[in-house]
Amino acid sequence: MCKKLLTNRRGSAIIIVSAAMVALIGFCSLVVDLGNLFLTKQRLNNALDAAVLAGSQELPAMVDNVQGQVEEYFNQNAAENFTLTSVSVSDDYRTVTATGQVTVQYFLARVLGITSTTINCTAAARIESLTAVKGVIPIGIQKQTLLFNQKYTLKISSDSDFDEFMGPGTFGVLQLGDSGASTYEENFKYGYNQKIMVGDVIATETGNKSGATRDGIEYRVSQCTHACTPTSFNPACPRVVIIPIYEPAEPENPIPGDKITKVRIVGFAAFLIDVPGDKTVGNMSYVDGYFVQMVIEGESDPGADNQGVYATRLIM
Repeated sequence: MCKKLLTNRRGSAIIIVSAAMVALIGFCSLVVDLGNLFLTKQRLNNALDAAVLAGSQELPAMVDNVQGQVEEYFNQNAAENFTLTSVSVSDDYRTVTATGQVTVQYFLARVLGITSTTINCTAAARIESLTAVKGVIPIGIQKQTLLFNQKYTLKISSDSDFDEFMGPGTFGVLQLGDSGASTYEENFKYGYNQKIMVGDVIATETGNKSGATRDGIEYRVSQCTHACTPTSFNPACPRVVIIPIYEPAEPENPIPGDKITKVRIVGFAAFLIDVPGDKTVGNMSYVDGYFVQMVIEGESDPGADNQGVYATRLIM
């Protein structure tokens, strides 16, 4: 009898199949549930990336707006069960960091007694000094410490001291592309459509270009619907322009009376064009305004000189 029981194999297949089903479910849960886990984590990371990139646009001058921007863009890109758990700005006002959380419910893994996992993700974006950009206008300023609450004149009029700018016959105008008043006016209105980089050497251009300057200013001012001021402005406003910061290239060490024929780009700055007064026609045409701090699209370098205009990138 015992021998018969030991040799009877009926029902053994059920035992083998049952054991195999446990392993099969385990493998299925590995594929399905872990796949869902990785996908959810990626979506959380994407929502945090978008949020910190948006928040960094407010740095370094408008730190109080960072929290709201991060929350707005996180909510736009997050699923319903995503939670934004923290937002912080670094002490140097250059980095925004945000942390998010989501609890992922398992499906097949429940058979193995595993019901859920909580994921925590962190993203950070940092602003760095701009080193290359498209859309600059054809006037600039010599390298110096820029003040953000002081009015500057970038293009002078015929009764100005030429030695403070580029020497006799120059009025602060740079040649971007072709020479001539029409190209200058187009670049003033719409920005130069080629990339300018730190280290580029650019020719200066003679002539007052007063009519082209007047038309360029009037065009940009007419497009402003934000009543922009140096402390409250829309970065997309046409009155806000990007200008090159330069140092003399030819001659490299000019003395008063020398004419600077070429300049070397050493950085960039953002400039809010002032609404002109009564000196925008004839030989008295000039460009006044204020330097502002903002983030734009472009190339950056953490080691570049800080002149108040930045590009942003993800660092985490």
